[in-house]
Amino acid sequence: MSCLLIVDASSSLCSVALSQGDVSWSQCEDQPRRHAQRLLPMVDEVLSAAGIKKAQLQGIAYGRGPGSFTGIRIAASVLQGIAFALDLPVCGISSLQSVALKALQNTQADNVMAIMDAHMGEVFWGHFQRDGELCHLVGAEHVGSPEQCLQALANFDGIAAGDGLTLPAFSACAQDWATVQPQADIMLLLAQAAWQRGEFGSAEHHQPVYLRDSVAWKKLDEQPSLLRRD
Repeated sequence: MSCLLIVDASSSLCSVALSQGDVSWSQCEDQPRRHAQRLLPMVDEVLSAAGIKKAQLQGIAYGRGPGSFTGIRIAASVLQGIAFALDLPVCGISSLQSVALKALQNTQADNVMAIMDAHMGEVFWGHFQRDGELCHLVGAEHVGSPEQCLQALANFDGIAAGDGLTLPAFSACAQDWATVQPQADIMLLLAQAAWQRGEFGSAEHHQPVYLRDSVAWKKLDEQPSLLRRD
């Protein structure tokens, strides 16, 4: 039985999930500015709740983006630290795919346009299609203006999901799945499938996905800090 750990900080949520065979444990907190402080402690808390030691882990996955630049880097750092210390194979899971799968689990639709707020006046989006109990990407993941995304939605036969829908440009769109964000417990299902396909490997083959060529840095007081306790 595989024993897999998944960490995600690609949105305002900070989440960890763990599976051993068919049994799973997870923890999720809304921590938009405290990912750096909470992610490692949450890993310890989930392992403790499951009664599993780090040495029992066989693989580790993370939310590789797109999403929060800082959050993705924090999750990648945690992944690399644990993977290198324990000599574990790793895997990156799409944040957009996680959003799409969460929506598909609660609807009869076969197609989902996952849309995440990318800030700086842009959104991330991708078309995902139901594939048994999971889903797969159709085409490519994108970043661009809300207007560009709305063009992709114009003739789309399916539903839209993700916090990008809360932006004013999408006010005419159905808001049923606008609260869906990436979460480790959903990524766990995708990671288990990737494990079965033999897709886990070295960290250099599972790099973060930002989609942007450049990222605007936040002011210092907006950056997560390991020293801050607010």
